[in-house]
Amino acid sequence: MRRVVGFLITASLMVSPAFAQSGQTAQIPLQFDFLNPGARSLALGSAFIAVADDATAAFTNPAGLTFLVKPEVSAEVRFRHLETSYLSGGRLSGTVSNTPPDTINGPAYSTSDDSATRLYFLSFVFPYKRWVFAGYRHELVLQSNDFLSDGAFESVSFAGITVNNARQLALKGSRDISVDNWGGSVAYRVNDAISAGVGIAFYVLDLTADFGTFGHTPAVFGPVDFTQAGSTATQRGDGVTPGVNAGVLWTVNPKARIGVVYRQGVSLSFTQVDTVPGSPSQTRTGDFRTPHVFGIGGRYQVRDNWSWSVDYDRVMYSRLKEDYVSFQVPSASLSRIEVPDGNEFHVGTEYVFTNVSHTPALRAGFWYDPDHTIHYSSDSSGTQNDIQLKAIFPGGDDVVHYCFGFGMPLSPAFEFNVGTDLAKGRQYVSGSVVARFGK
Repeated sequence: MRRVVGFLITASLMVSPAFAQSGQTAQIPLQFDFLNPGARSLALGSAFIAVADDATAAFTNPAGLTFLVKPEVSAEVRFRHLETSYLSGGRLSGTVSNTPPDTINGPAYSTSDDSATRLYFLSFVFPYKRWVFAGYRHELVLQSNDFLSDGAFESVSFAGITVNNARQLALKGSRDISVDNWGGSVAYRVNDAISAGVGIAFYVLDLTADFGTFGHTPAVFGPVDFTQAGSTATQRGDGVTPGVNAGVLWTVNPKARIGVVYRQGVSLSFTQVDTVPGSPSQTRTGDFRTPHVFGIGGRYQVRDNWSWSVDYDRVMYSRLKEDYVSFQVPSASLSRIEVPDGNEFHVGTEYVFTNVSHTPALRAGFWYDPDHTIHYSSDSSGTQNDIQLKAIFPGGDDVVHYCFGFGMPLSPAFEFNVGTDLAKGRQYVSGSVVARFGK
């Protein structure tokens, strides 16, 4: 009888409208790395604002396009592997019963692995006197996650009765999200020391997410029973929004230059539909907001064949909180939810073997990536909502990315580059080719 009561209490909590309309889709949090395009940039730890001397400058810093003196086509293929942690079980409150699967004191987490290889960047550049024009397609975001949370155990009170062996409903979900941008940039060389550039891109969102709760058979301690369907939440988005980026490059002297760039974040509309058995469905429309980015960088030529580059980027991840996160968190707790902005530091070095045939180049770098996962600050109330949100949003870790790669010009008209970025839970490998035309 105790197990049956526990199941009924848990079911009444987990299929309530408040839960269905907030909390389901956020249980698998998102963390994005808005990396620059280009295998060379990747190998340099994405320290590229003041380097910006290839076609990827159209996105990274359009002022750098003025370094290109011939028409060229470039393409990049990138592999990425992401590991996303989510709450999958354990015990959030009360005493462990040691009846399987209730054997873990504290929240238990699992990982959703996501791997893909795809065309990441494609561009065409055309110089004309002091002007340079570029068109490109770039993949800003791509994530695909599937997960199943078995349901954590809790101690709950209902109608004056405290039940130690209550259990959350199981939660199954999938989320596919991509943001591509199709853009054009133009740069102008003001004089031998200063160049400026500006671009506009159309960002295209494709979002499909489905989440649903399920019961257990037998109640509480049994496996997930997919015939016991409960509340659901779906997200759909296909918005298109323009955004601008702009940059400046200043060549201080033949060995040093400084770059500054601003990239506007955009707002892309999506719709979320929440359904609860026995209650009317609720439809809400909001925006998925990409971050504004401000960056400043420097490049110094130690020798003719050896250079160092350093970037600082301020990334406004907090824009994700409005609508996209707030739709998925109980309104009473929203003030305690934070998506921290990022202060990223990038360092890279490049050494060219000028005395070797085809002058191959070796590159290495690293960058500091501060935690920008969704955080929940407890109010120490010990309520069920407080306990659940602490477990769902425990915060992440600051991460250091280690990068390296090489490049090889096979001729004045053709070259290829390879780069990799390795960090805890995130790995990227990139290859790019460049073809130049004209004399």
